[in-house]
Amino acid sequence: MHFYESSIITTKDGLHCQVYGNEHPVEGILIKPKYIPTDKIVNDDLPCRFISGKKMNRLNLWVGKESLKHYITEFKRQYPQYIYKSPLHSGERLFFIAPIDKIERVYFPRRGLSELMKMPEKSLDPHLKACYEFVNFLLESGLKLNDLGITYSTLMGHYFSNKSDINIVVYGKKNFWKLMDYLKTVKHPLLRWKTKEEWLEFHKRRNRFKIFEKEQFLMDMMKRKSEGFFNGTLFVIFAAEKEDEVWSKWGEEKYAALGLVTAEGIIIDNFSSVVRPGCYEIKDSKIIKGRDNIKVNKIVFYSRDYCMLADPGEKIQACGVLEKVEPKNKDSYYRVVVGYFDAYISDRRENEYIRVVKK
Repeated sequence: MHFYESSIITTKDGLHCQVYGNEHPVEGILIKPKYIPTDKIVNDDLPCRFISGKKMNRLNLWVGKESLKHYITEFKRQYPQYIYKSPLHSGERLFFIAPIDKIERVYFPRRGLSELMKMPEKSLDPHLKACYEFVNFLLESGLKLNDLGITYSTLMGHYFSNKSDINIVVYGKKNFWKLMDYLKTVKHPLLRWKTKEEWLEFHKRRNRFKIFEKEQFLMDMMKRKSEGFFNGTLFVIFAAEKEDEVWSKWGEEKYAALGLVTAEGIIIDNFSSVVRPGCYEIKDSKIIKGRDNIKVNKIVFYSRDYCMLADPGEKIQACGVLEKVEPKNKDSYYRVVVGYFDAYISDRRENEYIRVVKK
């Protein structure tokens, strides 16, 4: 079932959820619980927000691992219907799901942006005006308004006027790459890209400083045009796959986990490295740690940190779960997957990565 990434779902139990990926099982929509009421479970290590008249915890996967593990255990106990046991995956893969009968409302980014752009400019506060002007700037790329959406706090209406980011969804991988090409060369007095200092501050968070050498990190990030500032407001641009662009349809493959490995290879295709799950197709692969050598065809990831990390012809190295993939009507192959939810409550959180290998 196809359902667009980055739509926001509120549930009958009061959860606010982000749609996670573009392909879903028939039982419901795969999600990341974003804001969770504190009446049943609470964790003081997680950020707190007051939303919809309730105290909410915001699920941050990079709080202390033991604290997060305890919280997830309690979440499973209090909200078992939001945990999905995939029949396609072996091992203890963790998926969150919004069952169809638990969905209260869906906030659609494309619809929300359409409504925002109809607003009289005089009625816009500083944050909404920044969004309005930024979208008009993006439309100069040749994309149409229907190709774009607005999401997260702006879509939900609980943003901070002078603090919240602008989060834009681009519908279609071709459209996203077109926009990235446009942003590589365009000039605008209100547009600026992150400085080295700002990227290094980003580098300090989570475990990036353990994964990326500073110089390589800066080289990789400075070429990325999906994040920057417009009139002083941070923007982040995401891609959502159209149904005819999906590289991996839910239910058409099964995945057998074979343990943690480190592998590397040369990228032959990075077209699907802009969505979630993202994918790099590789050749000349080599497993350098964890198992006897097996030919790996794909490096797959669920963390947006690894979007557009490398181009065809570059060598990447990845540490993640090795899976044997059994398609319905094709030959089996192997892939390495980084960033399943269960990685964040295991030792894989410190060990998994994808990085460019210097020549």
